[in-house]
Amino acid sequence: MPKPPALISLCLCGVPCRYHGKTHKMGHRLYKEKLVQKLKEEYELIPVCPEQMGGLSTPRPPCFTTWAEDGPVVEVRGLQNGQRVFKTEEYQKGADWCLWMAQIFGAQKAFLLKESPACDPVNGVLGRKLREHGLDVRGV
Repeated sequence: MPKPPALISLCLCGVPCRYHGKTHKMGHRLYKEKLVQKLKEEYELIPVCPEQMGGLSTPRPPCFTTWAEDGPVVEVRGLQNGQRVFKTEEYQKGADWCLWMAQIFGAQKAFLLKESPACDPVNGVLGRKLREHGLDVRGV
C-alpha cells in the first residue's frame, strides 16, 4: 500500500537553506535523523523551502512576520541601507508554490519548522496558508 504524501521543511532534512545558510538553529542541529527516518516510514516526504521557492537567496537577511487583518507582513529584521525592507511578496509566492505542490501530490499533512517566519504552523506564512486549505500542519 502506498504511503500518503506529506510536506516537510527542507531545512529539517539537513539542507542548509535557512536564512544564514547553516543547518543549525541557536546551536542545535535541525536535522533530526531519527525523526525524519520515522516520518519516511509513514509518509512519502516532499521537501519544500518556501523562502527559496519564493525567490529569496541563501544566505539572506533574517525576517520576521507580523499579521494584519488582510494577511501577513514580512519585514527584514533591522534596516538595509537605512531603509525598511519588506519581503511579503516573496513569502506569499513561496507559500503558493508549496500549496500547489501539496495539491498536486495530494498531501494532507505538513511537518514544518517551528518559529520560522515562513513555516511556523501558527504564525508562518506557509503554515497558515496550508491550514487555511485544510492540511494538518505540525511543528517540528
